[in-house]
Amino acid sequence: MANDTLTVTVLDRNQQPLALAVVSINGVESANQTSTVAIMDQVDRLFVPYVLVVRENSQVKFPNSDNIRHQVYSFSEVKPFELPLYSNREAPEIRFEQSGIVVLGCNIHDHMQAYIYVSPHELSRQTDNAGQVMLPAGASNVHIWYPSLTDTVTDEMVVPLVEGQTQLTVTLPIQAQQQNPPPVSALQQRFNRRKNNN
Repeated sequence: MANDTLTVTVLDRNQQPLALAVVSINGVESANQTSTVAIMDQVDRLFVPYVLVVRENSQVKFPNSDNIRHQVYSFSEVKPFELPLYSNREAPEIRFEQSGIVVLGCNIHDHMQAYIYVSPHELSRQTDNAGQVMLPAGASNVHIWYPSLTDTVTDEMVVPLVEGQTQLTVTLPIQAQQQNPPPVSALQQRFNRRKNNN
């Protein structure tokens, strides 16, 4: 039934839909969530996805779909680690035992940054390209997290709900974030032109 569902819409400060926001609730019955192996890939010198949501004790694989090597690391308190330089033939795997925010980087490519949200909540889902996510109704609060929400990376916005509420629209005081690859070098531009002319 429709009223068994809460639809949350997350907008940025310009009232535009915000994809990849993490929306969480507690205290509701939901389908059994089994911890599976999640994937944080590297494609075109970017982490994919930009934000990955996992439960505590989840395993995350770090494949490298590029034809160059990457060295993934995190200095985050919840899970500091460093993966040695590796190519696309390997996919190291790491377990994330504690809830919190893990900020990822690459020692080789400074522009690469992504986040693993290890959820402390009973149910966490991400907004789609329309900024929406559907959750079971019945929670008393909605928790919303997005990179750069505040100066403290772990801060969440908590929005109270009223009994029977089925719609919630939240505007965050931020703009959408993304990884920005560096501009193509002059040498790479020449190489690309030659390759395309053949």
